[in-house]
Amino acid sequence: MPGRTRSVLLGLEVKPAGKACNCKRNKAHRILKGEARLVVKNAGPASGENGYCATCGEAMLAEAQRRLSELMTTLRGSTPPVKPGA
Repeated sequence: MPGRTRSVLLGLEVKPAGKACNCKRNKAHRILKGEARLVVKNAGPASGENGYCATCGEAMLAEAQRRLSELMTTLRGSTPPVKPGA
């Protein structure tokens, strides 16, 4: 039995803003208290997190989805199919 599938989307979540703040990608985009924002946790201990407005977050996730699809296509094309029962 294979092990648990590991997530490649580490440190991503959508949370309401605890207070009003600016989008990390575009300072002109204001995130109001309670609005949904994309939160990206930075690597490393005590590195904090960055918040992105819905507009920028959607653009970032769309690009990530495009890249994941590209990687999936490359992976499928580079590995031989697994034989049943192997």
